[in-house]
Amino acid sequence: MRGIPYLRAASLAAAILLVVTACGGSDDADGGAEAAPTSTVDSPADSESPEEFAEGLADSLEGIQESEGGGSATLVVGGDSWTFDRVVCGFGPDQIGDPDAEFVLSSIQDGLQLYVSVDGFGHSVSLNDITDFENPSVDLSADSFTAEMSGEPAEFVEVNGKQISANASFVDEAAENYDGVDGTLTATCP
Repeated sequence: MRGIPYLRAASLAAAILLVVTACGGSDDADGGAEAAPTSTVDSPADSESPEEFAEGLADSLEGIQESEGGGSATLVVGGDSWTFDRVVCGFGPDQIGDPDAEFVLSSIQDGLQLYVSVDGFGHSVSLNDITDFENPSVDLSADSFTAEMSGEPAEFVEVNGKQISANASFVDEAAENYDGVDGTLTATCP
């Protein structure tokens, strides 16, 4: 996807929109679900670039993380490690707003977005530089399609209550390494 910044920005915007609608919804003491936080997300203005629109959405998600988030996540790929202090999670179609979605996790920190999903497209984990779409410092992804193509299990994200883990081979587009680099994810949802 490198070299196609508008497509990347649109993909990021879609991912953030999904999580903004998914956040909230932890169970309260009475067993009912809390209402999702109210968030207004406008369509991009004609004069606004996709990068500017994605930046605004990222700012919104960071605000939600501050007020609603908790938990943490660590992604280790090859010899590199990234730790996120707060995550926002959504469980099931009702919280996520997608009938095929089972789980979504997102965190934005230090100009990077960690995004994990289990939905109608399969399992995926990605880490992206959201400050520079044309020359990203980090551009890692693992998904069901590439897992199956390399003979690995397509269902690699494990959700056990609020504990999340994944073991997968990651494509590293920033380093143009398409052979795959082993990685692990561990996370705890708030």
